[in-house]
Amino acid sequence: MTSIASKMGMVIVGAALSLVATGCSSSSQEGEDEVTGSAADELTGGTCASSLASGAVAAKHRALLDTIAFTEGTRGRGQNGYNVTFAYHYFTSCTRHPNLRICAGGYCSTAAGRYQFLTTTWNGLGYASFGPANQDRAGMKLVSRRGANVPTGRALSATEFANTMNRISYEWASLPPGRYGQPSYSMAATRREYCRLAGC
Repeated sequence: MTSIASKMGMVIVGAALSLVATGCSSSSQEGEDEVTGSAADELTGGTCASSLASGAVAAKHRALLDTIAFTEGTRGRGQNGYNVTFAYHYFTSCTRHPNLRICAGGYCSTAAGRYQFLTTTWNGLGYASFGPANQDRAGMKLVSRRGANVPTGRALSATEFANTMNRISYEWASLPPGRYGQPSYSMAATRREYCRLAGC
């Protein structure tokens, strides 16, 4: 995942390890954005309205996903993050992952959606559309794949939360403890946001 946040005085750029591994580099000038690929024109079609995610996951899972979207910097942007790419570009169709390669600040990424799915990650998850409900389901699928067990009927305890962050921070670099050397949110700040949402 690639984080696009600029909050609380820090700029979070995630998954540089993935970007380096795929040989992604920017030919644009520092600070300029570059959008490339056949899908570079704005997409139209299937709506990305956040209301379509209603009920897709359990309420306590929603609290965790909202926390991830908070650290990724997508929550509250566009259609509550469901139509946001790396570097805050927007798309209007959630029929499929937009697969836009955007370069900004020395990084390039195809990250898109509320949880900043790279195209390759999304393609491996097996969902027919990139709609908000599927983005939520896919986010929880990645949480599960990382071995995190998130209860549906109660908030995570402090220990469970720390263990969950330890596992899923390999997926989202904006989460503590900060796996890839980029700025990330502290455990205390992330837990505080999660508890505000989950009612710890």
